[in-house]
Amino acid sequence: MSELRLVRTTTKLRIKELLHYPSRFFTDIVIFATRCGILLVLYSFVFKLRGGMIGGTTFQAVAWSMFFYFAFMTFRLRDISREMMVDVQTGQIEILMSKPISYLSYKAWGRIGAGIIPMLTVGILGATALTLTVGVPPLMHSAAFLPTLALVFAGSCLLTIAVYTIVGLLSFWIEDINPIFWMVDKAVMMLGGSYLPVALFPALMYKIAVYSPFGASQFLSHTAYAKWLNEWPILVGIQAVWIALLGIAVLVMYKYARQTVSINGG
Repeated sequence: MSELRLVRTTTKLRIKELLHYPSRFFTDIVIFATRCGILLVLYSFVFKLRGGMIGGTTFQAVAWSMFFYFAFMTFRLRDISREMMVDVQTGQIEILMSKPISYLSYKAWGRIGAGIIPMLTVGILGATALTLTVGVPPLMHSAAFLPTLALVFAGSCLLTIAVYTIVGLLSFWIEDINPIFWMVDKAVMMLGGSYLPVALFPALMYKIAVYSPFGASQFLSHTAYAKWLNEWPILVGIQAVWIALLGIAVLVMYKYARQTVSINGG
């Protein structure tokens, strides 16, 4: 099976599965609206109490930054870790690895297919709501904004998949990866700007967020701030370095994981 055919078939199957069982789809929308909505209301009051600006940042920029974070999380790329753990625990991994397809590609494109519709739906509805309520930051009118947004989105997808694939591959040697998953997931949440906008980070925390793979995987939350148009080449470069390093780590771990299956599974 060619890579292109694998992508098309896997993505189509997961989209059909999502549409056939829409409960997760609606759950993601409700969770997004609840978490993001409550936070934006709270921050709107905080900014009003502080005269409309905190640390040189407006509520409008913060609102879009947090929206980008929560919309991207609706993609649920991080679920690849637990899906891989289930494959190992149930023995399904032996069947999947015996197929003439790349197991890693199969899992990655499966997650993309399962999450693309919820993310697009949340993205369109959320962006429309924000545009009508708080307006659009000036930098989003720049001709460079959409191309750089698309570039950092692609980087965020690749880096997120790499980070959580590494966690998932640990299930070949660790029976329950949930503790590791929780630690990694909380690091991504804190450094990605989920509950505290990245523009309000203390200096040290901001540096950790920029130079660690956990924060770099959520650089979408940086795109709403005015300095994005000057900083994007550096941030995209950091993403590229981490994608290369973690990509190599994934391939090395997968090589040894296959050997583990061959030894234990025959």
